[in-house]
Amino acid sequence: MNSKKANRAFLISIILYMLLVFGGSFLIPGLISNIVISNLLCELAIGLPVFLFLFFSKDKPIKLLGFRRMKFSTLLVIIPFTMFSTPFITLVNLFSQFWVRNEAAAMMESYQITQMPFWQVLLSVGIFAPFCEEVICRGAYYGSYKKSGGMFRAMLLSALLFALVHMNLNQAMYAFAMGIFAVLLVEATGSLWSSIVYHALINSSQVAIMYLSMKMNPAMYSMGEEIITADVLIYGVAGYLIMAALTLPLAWALLVWMSGNEDRRGILPSVWNSRKSLKSGRMITVSLLLGILLCVGMTPVILLLSRILLIIR
Repeated sequence: MNSKKANRAFLISIILYMLLVFGGSFLIPGLISNIVISNLLCELAIGLPVFLFLFFSKDKPIKLLGFRRMKFSTLLVIIPFTMFSTPFITLVNLFSQFWVRNEAAAMMESYQITQMPFWQVLLSVGIFAPFCEEVICRGAYYGSYKKSGGMFRAMLLSALLFALVHMNLNQAMYAFAMGIFAVLLVEATGSLWSSIVYHALINSSQVAIMYLSMKMNPAMYSMGEEIITADVLIYGVAGYLIMAALTLPLAWALLVWMSGNEDRRGILPSVWNSRKSLKSGRMITVSLLLGILLCVGMTPVILLLSRILLIIR
């Protein structure tokens, strides 16, 4: 699978996603009001074209995606790496809320997630979604772009597509940062399993925190934007800025350790150095540009539909 096919798969994925949103919202009312069903259909929409292109690709899918074994010690170190990288992701999330609302919190309210069994939401949001999205974005997209344009540009482009498929600016901003961390983790360990575990840890912890918070204060998310004032955001950004400055060097140190533990010393500097790659493959095509334009154009529509759903419920 090359970059041209990856871009075509992305465009088809966005078109399928559009059909799902409009079809689910207007043709089959209530279809996407359940977070588990909605999540399943959305992951299917963005993943099906990729899987079809992989199936008919000359490359071996397992090799392209990067499903390789890791040492158990490396797997354990992903846990503190997740903890040390999360403050920066949270900082980006808070920073984005100066202009847009917290869409994840809004979805919790609109879908009434905490009224569903914890295990269902954990399985859907905490495990299934991370697996699918990592296979698509860090496996198929990044693997394809790396062959055409080198690691650095492939990292940025795959992180951008990962951000765009979230269809809102708030999630897109911190998803981009998370996509960068995930690629660095894949390169440090040499295995896609590392980013799957990383993504699953982040999502699962957020689901657990959400349920615990709602148990302690059931009115928390119904308060909505009333508790997220400008002063709260300023203090939050300041606090997480300090925290991120302290934890990012530790996260990087763990990446370096993991690369050495997996006999991949020197791979992390090569990611930065690859920005000067002279590979001749074209990463940007018409299909990619059309897909990006559709994502940008759909974002306000998706937000409008989500707010209508919130009002109806």
